[in-house]
Amino acid sequence: MKKNNGKILIEIAPITRIPLSRNQSFSYWAETEIAPGTLVSVPLFRRSVEGVVLSHKPDFERLGNIELKKVSSVLEESFLDERQLALADFIASYYFSPLGIVLKSFVPKRVKARAKKTSEKKLQEKGFPAIILTEKQKQAISSITKNYQLKTTNYLLLGPAGSGKTEIYIEAIKKLGKNKQVLILLPELTLTPQAIERYGRYFQESETAILTSKISKGIYWEKWKKIKSGEIKIIIGTRMAVFAPFKELGLIVVDEEQDISHKQWDMTPRYDAREVARKLSQLHGCKLIFGSATPSLEAYHETAVGQSTLIEIPHLEIPGAKKKDYVGPEIEIVDMRKERWKSGGSYGKIINTSPLSRKLQSEIAYALKNNLQTILFINRQGMSNFSVCMACKNVLRCPKCHSALIYDKSGVYKCSHCQFATSITASCEKCGGIEFKNIGLGTQKIEKEVSSLFPSARISRVDNQTMLKPQAHERIYEDFSERKIDILVGTQMLTKGWDLPNVALIGIIDADNMLSIPDFSTNVRAFHNMVQVAGRSNRPHSKWRGMVIIQTYNPQQEIYKFVSERDLKSFYNKELSERKALHLPPFGKIIKIIVQDYNHEKTSAEAKRIYEKLEAINDKKFCIISEPQDAYVPNIRGRYRKQIVIKLKNKILPSAIENVLLALPSGWLIDVDPISIT
Repeated sequence: MKKNNGKILIEIAPITRIPLSRNQSFSYWAETEIAPGTLVSVPLFRRSVEGVVLSHKPDFERLGNIELKKVSSVLEESFLDERQLALADFIASYYFSPLGIVLKSFVPKRVKARAKKTSEKKLQEKGFPAIILTEKQKQAISSITKNYQLKTTNYLLLGPAGSGKTEIYIEAIKKLGKNKQVLILLPELTLTPQAIERYGRYFQESETAILTSKISKGIYWEKWKKIKSGEIKIIIGTRMAVFAPFKELGLIVVDEEQDISHKQWDMTPRYDAREVARKLSQLHGCKLIFGSATPSLEAYHETAVGQSTLIEIPHLEIPGAKKKDYVGPEIEIVDMRKERWKSGGSYGKIINTSPLSRKLQSEIAYALKNNLQTILFINRQGMSNFSVCMACKNVLRCPKCHSALIYDKSGVYKCSHCQFATSITASCEKCGGIEFKNIGLGTQKIEKEVSSLFPSARISRVDNQTMLKPQAHERIYEDFSERKIDILVGTQMLTKGWDLPNVALIGIIDADNMLSIPDFSTNVRAFHNMVQVAGRSNRPHSKWRGMVIIQTYNPQQEIYKFVSERDLKSFYNKELSERKALHLPPFGKIIKIIVQDYNHEKTSAEAKRIYEKLEAINDKKFCIISEPQDAYVPNIRGRYRKQIVIKLKNKILPSAIENVLLALPSGWLIDVDPISIT
């Protein structure tokens, strides 16, 4: 029996991946107590790793000859506080993620910042007219700010684009106590330049921090320390900002709440910043505001069942503007069948070969003539959707992922899931042919088409490729807001948030593409994208009502009626009714598990084994488990992927199924509340 030698047992979570089936923390010993949250260095197997102290207690007599290892060194005392430890534990438990991997997000690289800080360039103010809040806005602010300290309350701030939601956030922040901090979550990096500009009018730069994946590790570390000390009051960032070391958090704002970019779906931990923000608000006892013109179905439903408070606001009134009811931009649905083929039932003669309808071309010409700006939205990159060999009709695919390659304007074919790119002389793997036909549309193809039709127009593109360079988001926003760009072509990056009064025309090039994915969330996501991008026109201080043109080959689909009439409530009620019948969120809960391996047979066999194990213990009254099927992208970087979807009818995960998930071997991924089930 091991004797107690006056040592202290220290429970430590190493910042590394540990299988879910194993304990997520280990016991070490030290000569003195070490406070929870302290960052330490400890030996783990044959290497040294950083870890976070979870607890400590006096050593005790232990059976056997178990030899505990000693804590190597204390790196920083009280590095994380108890609320951060509780939040990390919640994320690890809720999202089936190793605690060490979760804690890694809380522990930044501790490096010095370079002297030159270029990541937070302050944009010049555009001199927008002063905004006078309406009675509805004043009531919203009063509702949010009263009894700040009494209890945690969630709000859904629902208002059309241009209703002044940001102004309400700002006024709510002003009414906070001086020592309180505010977290403002944004879904996209493209929204940060405008956020810097808007909040910079009211709050000092020294009290504001921008936390995104694009800032350097040194700057992040400097801001992290100032947030922890309470020196920084306003924290604006993307989803990673929820891991900041808040000292006294008084308010959380989740802007564009509906956006799927709040969810990290491509790496562990697969957390949703909206759900984490709920827990964060509970831990700090602060209020939480979800803001959107098109909220998620889950947030909208919560107001109906009393889990959050709905605050609806109308369009803002601007001094000097005409006193009229807000009617929104004019929306026109263009039937591309009539554009492309001769009418009267004969489809033999092609009239218009351009991806831009004649109506859209006419409106672009009008906007250019009147020095107005245009946004063209298409939710796909590149020059095409896929390419077909002209000799054998085989689709050109990535040899690593087996997904269709996309033609790039540089002359090569690229994979959107890995770094693979063909040479200039690509060949068909089936017949060796070198001539291909590019099918479908992408941002590059639309950019090229617009350049051809309007050679004198100043055109720019916003997609993942163009936004890779440092400060690309700041530059594109600055150039567009200063009218150095006439036409902006882009993906969903530009569908939300931007408040630019000179944008008079919105073109939705290929609306059908958004409705082609076989998933329960497809209609809602398409509705969000179309309404959000339409909201970039007809801003409160615009002189023009604005025009939105939606191009489709299926104008009879009901969703276009909901969009054109801006009938959010009827659309949501319809979707909620269908989801309730199918036990889909928000009435049910979904967990998607994915197995991946370089061997196809092994992948299929492992998926079948786990499915049979789950089915053997499943009570179908409470849970529906799908048979293994190929993921929507069945092969990524050479690894085959099979998935199983677990649908919980009452949102409660049975303990027997939970135990199976916790015991899943390496090669499995667990995605709780996935953005899709395809």
